[in-house]
Amino acid sequence: MAWVERQKKILIIGQGVLGGDVLDFLLQSRENLEIAVGVRNPDKALHRVNLARYTAMNLGFSPSVDIIPLDLMNVEATAERLSQLKPDIIFNATTLHSWWVITKLPQQAFQRIEAARGGIWTPMHQVLIRRLMKAVRLANCEAVVVNASYPDVVNASLAAEGLGPAVGIGNIANAVPGIRLAAAYMLGLSPALIEVRLFAHHYLSYRMPSTGGTDGAPYHLSVYANGFEVPREEIDHAALFSLVAGRFRRVKGLAGQSVTASSATAMLLALVRRSGDVVHAPGPLGLVGGYPVRVSKDGLLVDLPANLSLDEAIAINCECQRYDGIESVDDDGTVRFTDAAASVLKEVLGYDLQAYQPQECETRAEELAAHFAQFARDNGMPDARVG
Repeated sequence: MAWVERQKKILIIGQGVLGGDVLDFLLQSRENLEIAVGVRNPDKALHRVNLARYTAMNLGFSPSVDIIPLDLMNVEATAERLSQLKPDIIFNATTLHSWWVITKLPQQAFQRIEAARGGIWTPMHQVLIRRLMKAVRLANCEAVVVNASYPDVVNASLAAEGLGPAVGIGNIANAVPGIRLAAAYMLGLSPALIEVRLFAHHYLSYRMPSTGGTDGAPYHLSVYANGFEVPREEIDHAALFSLVAGRFRRVKGLAGQSVTASSATAMLLALVRRSGDVVHAPGPLGLVGGYPVRVSKDGLLVDLPANLSLDEAIAINCECQRYDGIESVDDDGTVRFTDAAASVLKEVLGYDLQAYQPQECETRAEELAAHFAQFARDNGMPDARVG
């Protein structure tokens, strides 16, 4: 009898926009997968899961999906579920503050709070994944945990507690396709022949594709054509980034969420295959910022070009994170905001917070949510919510 490889079990936690889109991609991936979805409201999730199954069936796939009641705030119950399920990979697609919430504010109010950059919401991104990681440890679960909730910062803070997820998704990965397309156009080659190695924090991956520049944020980019590195003088980065924001500009916002979902799927499938794929990702191995990551049977490895050391790559990301409002992530996991970000928090939301330790994230998240809700109501959003 021929040996058949055991199905890999992926547990997706959360069925919001991202979790639903990732489910779609996985069900259409042709991989030998067993998929479960963990949610607080199974009845509500059933409709989204069925939508994914309908779509997959139209394309010739007949997948099954288990729906598991799961409340991450209950660590003991989550640990018990994990012990029962024994997933190989866990994908966390939950947060207390979805990135798009502030975009629903009136433009002037949005611009005021956006001036603080994305880092100020870190406590709200940290709560649920921290609870999940506690459950993983309690259950002695050996699953690889992939975190979608601001992994550029959250993964490093949690790693200081021994609760770090293995890797993140999105952010740096979302900028890579545009750079490959633009480089291929400049070099007159097929995008299939272009590879890149990009090192940068969330800020650059968010800013550059919109403006065509980095606003001074540091990064490292190596471009390869036909497997050989293109000399820096042969590809002007200013022109390259201008093309990304111009000719190769994409739909953004919620309508463009499929780019993040596809980057997440690429990482999840790389973890299933363990064949040496290189996937760009934030927060690998508890590091701040984003890196190219090689995924093999031996684990995860930052894939460095010949002219860059790991210490240099980390230093780039530590500097780049300041543009996102994060001064530092200390050795004990303390997250410190820049003075500029803390000033916006205080002046716009009336919330005085310069730093917090990881064990304080729930209290800080609750306080921040209350201040934001009041700000939103004051600016014409009476039904403001933060999830």
